[in-house]
Amino acid sequence: MSYIGIDSTGVGHGVYENVKAFFPAVREFVYNPNVKNALVLKAYDIISHRRLEFDAGHTDIAQSFMAIRRATTASGNRPTYEASRSEEASHADLAWATMHALFNEPLLGEAANTSNIVEIF
Repeated sequence: MSYIGIDSTGVGHGVYENVKAFFPAVREFVYNPNVKNALVLKAYDIISHRRLEFDAGHTDIAQSFMAIRRATTASGNRPTYEASRSEEASHADLAWATMHALFNEPLLGEAANTSNIVEIF
């Protein structure tokens, strides 16, 4: 294992602290509009360049990504992304978790004859 990214917002903070004890290089994501925007733009780049593959039988992953919508913050001043809760997409948890993993990919994908493989169990 070379990378772990965790949403430390709310109850995730305890998970982050526990993981940090055995994996000090863990990447902490404190969700705010800027972080969400960076995650979505990175995922969009990877997906639009056909660098994301997953088993076609895992329709829950696709549903999770499709549950995310562009919105504005409560003040109306900043763009952000949100997902409503549903039984199929579960608040887009799979999409956000996938984006945490994708965020570690180099900007141009493969670099220096290496490739990145993310396995989600």
